[in-house]
Amino acid sequence: MAVQSVYAPRGRRVMTTVPVVVYGTRWCGITQLVRRYLDRAGVPYEFVDLDLHPHVEQRLRWAAGGAVRNPVVYLGGEWLVQPSIGELRWALARNGIR
Repeated sequence: MAVQSVYAPRGRRVMTTVPVVVYGTRWCGITQLVRRYLDRAGVPYEFVDLDLHPHVEQRLRWAAGGAVRNPVVYLGGEWLVQPSIGELRWALARNGIR
């Protein structure tokens, strides 16, 4: 995959083997809401900006069978499309994070 940034908010480290990847754009309000929640919760994640990596968006479109809605969160083998904070919190808890 392309170059991605890894975020560990406020220097806190959360030991987890479950990958969290947020696919979205910097201008999308829902994407920023999800990223802000993960930052405040201290959950490290990778952010893939779909504007900078259009080939990734094409793969997501293929996997989703059509249009991609921002954000898409990959969490421990599970794909969440435009998750609410409650859905994200529940998915994190199911995977033993937070």
